[in-house]
Amino acid sequence: MRERAQVLLKVIESDIKSNRLILPSLPEVAITVRNLIADPNCSTNCLAREIVKDATIAARLIKVANSSFMRRGRPVSSVKQAVASLGFDLVRSLVTQLAILQTMRTSKDQRRLQGFVASGMHISTLCYSIARNHQHLDPELASLAGLLHDIGKLPLRDFLLGQEQMSKIERLQFELILHPLVGTMLLRHWQMTEELVQVARWHETVMRETGKDEPDYVDVTIAANLLHYGTSRGRYVKYANISIPAIAKCGLSGNQLNQEVTAQRMLVSQAMTGA
Repeated sequence: MRERAQVLLKVIESDIKSNRLILPSLPEVAITVRNLIADPNCSTNCLAREIVKDATIAARLIKVANSSFMRRGRPVSSVKQAVASLGFDLVRSLVTQLAILQTMRTSKDQRRLQGFVASGMHISTLCYSIARNHQHLDPELASLAGLLHDIGKLPLRDFLLGQEQMSKIERLQFELILHPLVGTMLLRHWQMTEELVQVARWHETVMRETGKDEPDYVDVTIAANLLHYGTSRGRYVKYANISIPAIAKCGLSGNQLNQEVTAQRMLVSQAMTGA
C-alpha cells in the first residue's frame, strides 16, 4: 500500500507542476490583509477597506467580534469597529481562518465536507485551549494549526475521486497516508509559516518525540486530535493506555482543560462557520 502511495504522490506532484491538478487558492482578502498588517504604516481604516471587499468574510468578522469571548466592550456594527476592537494580530488570524473555511467549501466532496469542517473547528478550539497553558505558544497560531492540520485531505480527495478504479476503502487508506504530504505542499503554496507546515507534515506521527520538554505546535495538534477522537475506539484505539509524549508535554495526562475557555472559544468557531 505504501509503495502504491509513493507512486500516487509522484503522479500528484507531476499533475500539480503541469496544472492538471490545481491547488486551491486563498481568497485575495487573506493575502492582502496579511501584507497590509506587515506594513508598519497600515491604518485601521485601510485594513477595514480591504476586508469589506469580501462581504462574507466581513460579515463573519463582525459576528466573531460580537461573540461573548471576543467582545471588548459595546457591540460592533462595522468592520472598522471590529478591527479596532480585536487588534491587527487577531484580525490577521481570524481573516486567514475565515478565508480557509471559505476555500474549504470549494471541495467537490461536499458530502464529507460538513463533518470535516466541524471536526477541524473543534480541534482548532482544543488547540487554542491547550496553547493558552504554555507561555511560549501563541494560542491563535495554535488555533490556526488545528484548523489547517488536515487541509491536505481536500485537494487529495478531489484527486482520488478521479481514480475510478479505486475502491472506497482504498481511497480512505491513501487519504490517510498521503494527506500530510499534500497538506505540506498546499501550505507552502499558501506561503504559511513553517510552524504550520510542520503541523501538516507530522500531526499523524502520534508517538513523535523531539527530545524537548516543552510542547510545540505539532504536539498541541496531536494532543487535540487525541482529545477530539478519543482512544476508546476508532483509529486511535491502539494508543489507549500508552504514554504519549505530546499528551505529557501539554500537561494533559488527566485530559484536563479549562472547560469554560473551551466552551467560550467554541462560540467563536460557531460564529465563524455560521452555526
